[in-house]
Amino acid sequence: MTAILEDILTAVKTQIEGLDLADIADASIRILKEPTTRNFAAADFPAVLIAPKTPKHNPSQGTNLRDQIEYQISVVLVDSDEDQVANRNKYLTWYEAIVKSFRTPRLTGVASVVNSYVAPGAVVDPSWFEAGEYHAGITLWFVSWEART
Repeated sequence: MTAILEDILTAVKTQIEGLDLADIADASIRILKEPTTRNFAAADFPAVLIAPKTPKHNPSQGTNLRDQIEYQISVVLVDSDEDQVANRNKYLTWYEAIVKSFRTPRLTGVASVVNSYVAPGAVVDPSWFEAGEYHAGITLWFVSWEART
């Protein structure tokens, strides 16, 4: 049996691949334990990094038979870039496409997910930009109803 969180990560990756983001190959859309470019080479950019964040159990929701678990997923757009002007529109287009794609309440392929929402983050992370990389973050939340065991 696959973990629900793994199913969510895989479904997010598949949905982002379907967006056909300019200059980002499907192989550059990666599920990682932590969204980092620490071991990246120049050829690894640009990329979309997908990683789990801290799930939340909401005890005030649910029923006697089901729990409500809220799964947080980090989506980070990355590129090797120090230019203040070049690629701006491309990056903004990537960002908007991902945000718009996940505004729907369900996640295709994960039956337990009954709702979702998007928490847009920094369009440009200044600390990474100063280090020579473009990073933009989006947090996706998926509400899952799970049977109690």
